[in-house]
Amino acid sequence: MTDRHWRLTLRGLGATFILLAAWAAIHPYSFTVVLANFGSGEVEPGTDHLVRDFAACAATFGAGLLLADRFSAWRSPALALTALWNGLHAIGHVVDIGKSHPAFVGPVEAVLLIVITALFARLTQLSIRTDHQGVRQ
Repeated sequence: MTDRHWRLTLRGLGATFILLAAWAAIHPYSFTVVLANFGSGEVEPGTDHLVRDFAACAATFGAGLLLADRFSAWRSPALALTALWNGLHAIGHVVDIGKSHPAFVGPVEAVLLIVITALFARLTQLSIRTDHQGVRQ
């Protein structure tokens, strides 16, 4: 990938994580209803804290990806750590796949997280290959 493509990719992915983090932090109830309702079907009291924990984590990965755009040495580590976190996140969604409300959300999110993990793994591989070829600036 060219430097321009890396910049666009890192900015787009970083911004996506930041937007998800902002939504979860600012309005945890709607975030839970739309994306994170795994349990009884009712949004249970006390979930705001856990949703804001997710927001902090997502903001951290988003910031890492945005910093990787500015500091090229951060690119491979930021992508690798984001792939790892998404993979672990995907496992949790696979385990709880049948507990989502509405029911279709569980399988959709599990598949999306697996695909996103594969994307980050591939981007990590490409970044490392670029580093070894000395193309990176």
